[in-house]
This record gives sequence, C-alpha cells and structure tokens, in this order.
Amino acid sequence: MTTTTIAATQNGLRPGIGLAFGGGVVYSMAGIGVARVLEEAHIPIAAISGTSGGALVGAAVAAGLRGWELLQAAEEMDWKDIVRFAPGRMGLLDGERMVKFVERITGCRTFEDLKIPLTAVATDILRGREIRFTSGPLGMAVQASCAIPGLFQPVKWEDLLLVDGGVSDNLPVAAVRDHRPALTVAVDVLTLSDTYQGRLRTGAHVVLKAYHTMVRRNVDAEERLADFIVMPNVSGLSVLNFGDTAELIQRGEEATRPFIPRLRAMLDSRLAGADSLSCPL
Repeated sequence: MTTTTIAATQNGLRPGIGLAFGGGVVYSMAGIGVARVLEEAHIPIAAISGTSGGALVGAAVAAGLRGWELLQAAEEMDWKDIVRFAPGRMGLLDGERMVKFVERITGCRTFEDLKIPLTAVATDILRGREIRFTSGPLGMAVQASCAIPGLFQPVKWEDLLLVDGGVSDNLPVAAVRDHRPALTVAVDVLTLSDTYQGRLRTGAHVVLKAYHTMVRRNVDAEERLADFIVMPNVSGLSVLNFGDTAELIQRGEEATRPFIPRLRAMLDSRLAGADSLSCPL
C-alpha cells in the first residue's frame, strides 16, 4: 500500500512526531484535545495511526482540520450520524453511515487526499490478523476499524471480513513507527478510566467491558514501543455518550499540556541525531 509522503531529514526520520490514537469508543474523543495542544505548541505531526474511535479522530487530524474545526466536528457528532439499528446475524448496528460522515467532516474520499500520512487499523476476523489501511477508500477503512464485534456488523472488503482494529492492535504504535517519525506519541484512553465498574446497565456496556478487558493485552505491548504515552483521565465520563465530548477533549488537553517542553526538547534532540531514551508521560 502507498501513502502520502513528506520530506525526511538527513538521518531518515520524518521531521515531526508520529501520533498513535488508541481505541475507546467515545473516550477516543480525548485524542482531539491532544492534537489541539500540539497545534498550539507548533509541534509538527509527521504521521498518524488510529484504531477504532482513534481512527476516526486520526482521519480528522490527518485531513488538516484545525483545533477549532476538530472541536466543532466532535461536538456535533451523534450516533445517528454514524450508525443505524439494523439487527442481523453478525451484529446489531450497521455502520455504513460512517463512510459519508468521514468524507463530510474531512473533505477526503481516499487516504491519498489527506495532508498527513494515516494508517487505520482493522482486523480480519476470518484469519485473525491485523490489517493496516494506508491507501484507498478512507471512510470504509474507518468504518471497519470501528466495527466492534457483537455490536457492529463486520465490513466486507475484497476477500476479508473486517471488524474493530482493537481485536488485534488497540494502540497502533508499531503502525505509526513504520512511517519513521522522529518520535512516537501514544494516546491511551483506556488505562485511566473507571471501566464501567458498577455501571453495567445495558448489554452494550457488558460487551464493551469484556472487549476492553481483552484489548488491554495488546495495549501493554504497544506502549513499550512509544517514546511518550499520553493517558487522559476519562474516569466518570461515559464511553457511549457523545454529550461528554467537550469534557473528554478538555481532559486530553490537560493530560498533554504539562509535558510539551519535554516533548519539544526530545524532538529537537532526535532530529539532531542524538540518542534519547523512551519517556512515558
């Protein structure tokens, strides 16, 4: 697969950070706060990867939406924009509306239309393998990346049956490292959540609770590959209610802003060719 490219430095690294947005349904909106702070600090983003809700956020950032545009798009989101209730043999929800939604908010139909290279991660459920999209239809790739098994109907593409990328890689650090950014920053929206304890009111909550317990296993491995790890504290907020979006974005900002000086210093050092140690936020 091909992807948009930007100039590399003499040491072969792209002059900016690689941003890996983790999955977490509505919790992933906290990633918008991370992107807004990076924009305010004039820290360049060289490449992006995203899984599930993180793929949706990643597509918007990769399209070049400014901070205020990201906030506006997020606050206008509603489930009816991206799914419809359509019970079937393989899921309760049909996510086809997400294709048009992604195209509308980004202004892009394909990965090649994006301003920043993007990798969207899905899972081939038939073969149990990770699928990385870097070219072709953007909306379809995001839809597939968000197709949580048991809730969403899988996405058929060529000879594959695709479901949520979190099954194979919920925090796609390795995927963004393939673009050779100078630094990698992982946005983990699951670790500092209350994981629905005492709040399992619906079948959807039960499915998501089980799902997030499973994906934690691959998150731990991916975090070890990151230079920085941003963990917004999303405790007390809903994983399903877009009404919490503004607060989630604010918490993403709060988790990122104190560490900007350290991130900038490490980025400058890495681009200059100096060795730096991994440093979790």
